[in-house]
Amino acid sequence: MNKYGRAALAFACMGTLYVLIGIPMSVIGGRAFGSPLFWLAAASFAVAWGMERKAAHTR
Repeated sequence: MNKYGRAALAFACMGTLYVLIGIPMSVIGGRAFGSPLFWLAAASFAVAWGMERKAAHTR
């Protein structure tokens, strides 16, 4: 796995972590607390997708 593949995996893991933390925070504190984590998760998954595409082209 090259550096772009590892970066994609790291961003995907971060996105998953943001979602897993954001769901309980949304339930406990309301949408205002969990919403930023879902935006961060969406951005992390987008960056992971971009890194994975870059990793596929550099093989």
